[in-house]
Amino acid sequence: MLKKWFPQMENFSGQLKKYKVTINDLLEENQKLEARARASESDKMKDRMERAKLESELQNIQRLVDRIPPDVLAEVKRQRQHTKER
Repeated sequence: MLKKWFPQMENFSGQLKKYKVTINDLLEENQKLEARARASESDKMKDRMERAKLESELQNIQRLVDRIPPDVLAEVKRQRQHTKER
């Protein structure tokens, strides 16, 4: 009686092995994709922090330039223009 079912069981066992290999490959690929996603998110956060730092520096420099008296700023511009003409 077992002889009747043995070929089907072997066939089923072979299919299960194929599925197991495919599942393991997919799990491995999923782990790699998750790692890439985490790295990408980390890079995005670093970019945001760098941008915020640069924007803060720009604001500080703008405040410094805004405090320069207009007559001093005009004189510096004249001197730069005079230097460029030489």
